[in-house]
Amino acid sequence: MPKKVALNIFKIGEEYRAVIQIGNNAQPVSMGITVYQSGMEANSNNIREVIRQLKDKAQQWARDNLIPFVDNLDFNPYD
Repeated sequence: MPKKVALNIFKIGEEYRAVIQIGNNAQPVSMGITVYQSGMEANSNNIREVIRQLKDKAQQWARDNLIPFVDNLDFNPYD
């Protein structure tokens, strides 16, 4: 059964924090101001590839916005 993989980048003060959530109802839990969101569907065969693609999207977003560093890529699995 496909699961939702959601990427959220939050701005907390002067820091940015990236969170990937995996689950049937992956919903962002606000840690600050949401500045970027993306998501994809994944199954057990391709979940690592989907996570890699979302990491690449987070890196590209940071480069495009001249952000030198995004703190912690947290994984929060929810079912």
